[in-house]
Amino acid sequence: MLKCKWLVIIGLITMFLFLTGCSDSKSTQEKNGPNLGTELKEEKPQPTNKLESDDDLKKQLESEKGIERVMVQVVEGEQRAVNVDIEINNEQELSVDQVVEKYSKVIKEKYPDRTIDIIVAKEGKLLKQATLK
Repeated sequence: MLKCKWLVIIGLITMFLFLTGCSDSKSTQEKNGPNLGTELKEEKPQPTNKLESDDDLKKQLESEKGIERVMVQVVEGEQRAVNVDIEINNEQELSVDQVVEKYSKVIKEKYPDRTIDIIVAKEGKLLKQATLK
């Protein structure tokens, strides 16, 4: 009988602690005011990068044999880069490394001062990802 009373008391205390631990803290923040008890967060300006597409480069790469689809993003701003996704098909005779090497040279001619990120995929599967500076 004594064990049963202790189990009930411990159960009630546990329930009380659980319920008070899960209470909404907004009510205490509203009572204290908007700036009391909270740290001031400094907002840092987010770097502004602008994404553009290069349709001419896209058409040039898609006209090559063995290239199914191409996506080209030109990043303007602090991090100047060119992101290129190349989907190859079964007609592609070059190895994946040769595809990266060949088309990175073409991209580098047009964008010599940018970092180049190339992804080569086939049938939806990633074959190679490379970053060239």
